[in-house]
Amino acid sequence: MSKEQQIDHTEQENDVKVYELGFHFVPTIAEDDVPVQFSHLKSMIEKRGGEFISEDFPKMIPLSYEISKTVKALKKRYNNAYFGWVKFTLAADQIGDLEKEVKAFEPILRYLVISTVKESTLVEPKEDRKLKEDSEGVVNEAQLDKKLEELAV
Repeated sequence: MSKEQQIDHTEQENDVKVYELGFHFVPTIAEDDVPVQFSHLKSMIEKRGGEFISEDFPKMIPLSYEISKTVKALKKRYNNAYFGWVKFTLAADQIGDLEKEVKAFEPILRYLVISTVKESTLVEPKEDRKLKEDSEGVVNEAQLDKKLEELAV
């Protein structure tokens, strides 16, 4: 392998990419302990040189289906979990080790790491988008009257 090919290969491995880690924590974590566990999860990213872009603190949600997890030869089933996510940049050659550590992290019920873009990919509910569009535009009296008549019916 030539020196140029070697350098290109090394640059690709050290290439910084944007990732998003979505996760469920087991619901048996005490509510006061959730910030501690979330902080520990984020420290796994930081120690590998990751930089945070955005995040959503874990919140208790009902699961769409039951998820089971085996811990110390005991299978437990869960119908709710703490769901959160974090978006970050990280060298591509570090993501495999991060995933191994996240998988072994005891409070994790389920997780997913995806490659994404730096820009926000959150989609507002349709009603909010319509309201925002209407509030940014100029109010037309005829349209307002028509809308009021529709609502009165």
